[in-house]
Parts: sequence; structure tokens; C-alpha cells
Amino acid sequence: MGLKIAVAGKGGAGKTTVCALLAGILSRAGHRILLVDLDSDPNLASALGFPPDAAQPLVHRKELIAERTGSTGEPGGMFLLNPRVSDIAEKFALRRTERVFLLPVGTIEMAGEGCFCPQAAFVKALVRRLILDDDESLLLDLEAGLESFGRSVVEGLDLLLIVVEPGMRSLDTARRILAMASSLGGCAIRVVANKVRTENLETLQVRMRENGVPLDLTLSYREEFARRDLDGAGVFDFADPTFEEGILKVLQAC
Repeated sequence: MGLKIAVAGKGGAGKTTVCALLAGILSRAGHRILLVDLDSDPNLASALGFPPDAAQPLVHRKELIAERTGSTGEPGGMFLLNPRVSDIAEKFALRRTERVFLLPVGTIEMAGEGCFCPQAAFVKALVRRLILDDDESLLLDLEAGLESFGRSVVEGLDLLLIVVEPGMRSLDTARRILAMASSLGGCAIRVVANKVRTENLETLQVRMRENGVPLDLTLSYREEFARRDLDGAGVFDFADPTFEEGILKVLQAC
């Protein structure tokens, strides 16, 4: 059965890396995966190994937004709250492998939590109405920080993964996300500690306990990820047996 999973965290914590690795894990488990990049600084295409500039965010396609929402582009103008989006994935998803597809959506480029505009209406309708087959999972790479929760983009999830890196700012963001995510109903919530070095693990565990942030999964720091990033190569085909085993146990419980 397909799953709807979102990956959140502070910018730079590694949520996009985790999202790409998760796509590889699900693919090897026999799922088809549609990844949706909702970040304002979209890097999921790069993490999947697409060439630079291969994935123009849909929110930058002004003609498409205007066509689907009826917006004139004028501030305060009228637009459809429920635009037609049923064909978007089929028309705009990029094929990475026979099982892995990317839909580069982007995020709303307007200040203010809870902002509602034609782009927001388009994104919200799109995420709500993506139809999955039984063997297809949806992975959402959320905007860094808290904005996705304020805009109610995240609904109907099976699993929310919150990614933290060793650092208090990252833990502060995770703590706030945990508080906001309490309204997600039956969604399972797990925290992934990323970029963890052996010598820092004990201190990180202490700091996470002190801040009320659980530690469910650990992804060790790897020079391989930095090298692949420099080479423009993807990471979704990289296998970390310990992390993969932990993720599969989490998924089986969903």
C-alpha cells in the first residue's frame, strides 16, 4: 500500500538528502515514488542526479498558475480556491528511473505565515489531490522551517520525518515543528539525526532529551554525500544498511 510521507527540518539539516535516500529505499522495496519538492530553495532534483536547471518549479510558471486559478496577477484579485490539478503530475513529473519521479513544485514567494494567494491555492490543491496507486508512495520535501505547517499544506500524512543536525538551532526548529505537528491526527512522527559523528553522538542524545526531541533514527556523517554533491551526482542510490533497516521498520509500523 502506498504511503504519504513528508520530510521537514531546518534549512541545511539535510532533509533533502533524507528525502532522496528514502526514495531509494522505497524503490528497492518495490514502490513507485513521486517526490514533490516544496522547498523555496529546491535542491531535490540535484539530490536525485538531474542536471542543473532541469526542474523549473511549477510556482514559477505564471501562465500555468493563471490558467488553473483564473488569476490576473493583480494583488487582491479573484482566483479559484479549487483549481484543476488532476493532470499536473502526468504532464510535469520528471522521470529519474522507472520507479522514481520528481514533481518540482517550489513554494510561495510571499512573506507571512498563512499567506493565501493563487500559488498557495494551486499548491494546496495539488498536494491534496495527487492520486496514488496501491504501490505508489508520495514523498514531500517540505519548505525549510515551519511555513508548510502554517499554510496547511501538510494534511493526510502517514509519516512525518523531522530531520535534525547536531546543533541547537536545528533542535529548536525540530521542537517547534513537533509542537505544530501535534494537529496532524494519526500521522506517525519520527526524528532523524543527520550528519552524526561518533564522537558527538552522546552529547547530541543528551541535548535532544533536554529539549524534548526524540531520537528515532540516525544517519552518520559521510564524506561520500559531499563528494557526490560536488560531482552533481544523486544520492538516492546510496545504501546505508543501518539507516535503511531503521526506515523500513518505521514504514512497516505506519
